[in-house]
Amino acid sequence: MYKTRRQLLASAVALTLAVGSPGLALGAELEKAKVSYGGSAWLSHYPVWVGMKKGYFTNRGLTVDWKNFSTGSARMASLAVGEIEFGGAGSISAIALMASGTKAFYVLAAPDSYATVEGIITSSDIKTVKDLKGKKIGVPFATSSHVLALDVLEQAGLDPNKDVTLINLPASDTPSALRAKQVDAVATWTPAFNTLKAQANTHVLLDAKEFSLYKQYNLGPGPDVLIANRSFVDKNPKTTTAFLDGYFEAARFIAENPKDAAALLTDLTQLSPEEQLAVLKDIEWIGRGEQQKIMTAGGSFTKGLQSLAELLVRYKQIDKAPKVDDWVKTGLMQ
Repeated sequence: MYKTRRQLLASAVALTLAVGSPGLALGAELEKAKVSYGGSAWLSHYPVWVGMKKGYFTNRGLTVDWKNFSTGSARMASLAVGEIEFGGAGSISAIALMASGTKAFYVLAAPDSYATVEGIITSSDIKTVKDLKGKKIGVPFATSSHVLALDVLEQAGLDPNKDVTLINLPASDTPSALRAKQVDAVATWTPAFNTLKAQANTHVLLDAKEFSLYKQYNLGPGPDVLIANRSFVDKNPKTTTAFLDGYFEAARFIAENPKDAAALLTDLTQLSPEEQLAVLKDIEWIGRGEQQKIMTAGGSFTKGLQSLAELLVRYKQIDKAPKVDDWVKTGLMQ
């Protein structure tokens, strides 16, 4: 089970000192001194950006080259062919690639939880999910918010093909669509979710804590995963461990120093320091000490990810559920 932010901070402090980590000793010789990371302004990429700014990678003899991607699918494709070594991805994209049969990548970690910054926001007259019957719902198709909408409609006994009209909308267009009354509700994530919360005559109908797998595994509809090229990891375990050490040191810094972290992130996200700080307060970082426990075959995250894959089959997002364990790489963070 995921810990609260306060518990995570306590675990991190108990496990490590300011620079040290249980992974690779500083100054250890690496197989490769430079790697590429595929990122974007989404929150799962924050530790790499902050780690680069704070020198957490270079302190370990590793240079990280940031490559920006506008879509998760482009990032996954680049990683699969070895153009980049590491990246962050939504688990739905990762599962879809698993289902296609490719074994070109590993899932290394589950870095964060953000269930309170994704959900369904509606016009003020809609009070329950059942009230959505006969309504138009804007949702980015084939995303975590799409899966969340399908799941909560099913929980409420509504048929998404008969009882509501789902309209494919990019997440960035959801605020304007709801404001213009083109739709009656939207399912989306931050920053659009936060923008909508502040919009007049709207309210949060539910957030991702209402997702069925969150109730069972504390797993949102599309949790972030840290991924790596499989061949690179197999051939360069010291470099991979150094990257993970820097990543989780940066994640700890963000959790413990959100105001300082926000100042470092504004160049990436183009948010104001105040807006960036508000986003950081909604994230729970899953500490390094928790990773080995939740990512094992019987761990809560891995079990939840398998259940998510099976849910995607039921919702006709993929044809067959892959065996997720075959892509999860453990043992690098002992």
